[in-house]
Amino acid sequence: MFDQRVVGPEDLPKPAQWHRIAVHNEFLGAYAVQKLVKNSAVYVEGDIETRVYNDSINDQVRNIPEICVRGDGKIRLVKSGDSASGISLDELRDGLF
Repeated sequence: MFDQRVVGPEDLPKPAQWHRIAVHNEFLGAYAVQKLVKNSAVYVEGDIETRVYNDSINDQVRNIPEICVRGDGKIRLVKSGDSASGISLDELRDGLF
C-alpha cells in the first residue's frame, strides 16, 4: 500500500483512503446498510471496476472507479476501538461475511 505521509513526526496517522463500494450481493448489501456508517474502517474484498457514464449537465464522459463486491466478495467492519494498522490481513480475513 502506498503511504502518503510526509516526513515528520511518526505519531501522525495515515490519511484515510476513500473508495466507492458497489455491493451486488443481497446478503452483503443488507449487512452493509445495517452496520456501516460514514468514517467506518472496513475491510473489503472485491473487484476494482470503472463505471462510465455521460454527464448530461457538463456534457462530459465521467469515469468512476468502484470496488464491486459480488457473490464471492467479502466485507468486514473493523471495530471503532480497533486500530486497522495493528491488524494483519490474515486476522482481517478470519470470520469474514
